[in-house]
Amino acid sequence: MPQVVTVSATTAAYAMEATKPPQRVPRSTLIEEQLQVFAERAAKSDDFRLRALLTVVQPPALSLHFLTAGQTKHEQATLKEALAAYLGSAS
Repeated sequence: MPQVVTVSATTAAYAMEATKPPQRVPRSTLIEEQLQVFAERAAKSDDFRLRALLTVVQPPALSLHFLTAGQTKHEQATLKEALAAYLGSAS
């Protein structure tokens, strides 16, 4: 006679957690980490070719920081301020 074993959904989920494939790291994250290691290695060495190459291929986060550094956050205006600006520009 077969024996029936019941398991709660929570227990089954814990058991299946080990069989899941690991999450893939985004390619951009791996590239950024490798560029950071490359930048550190180039800073420590006296090889000018490495430093020149690093100026051509900059880490994305640093480039993005400099591209967006000049942008300022615009505060929202109240209804009265918006109407005053509109009426002031219309006349």
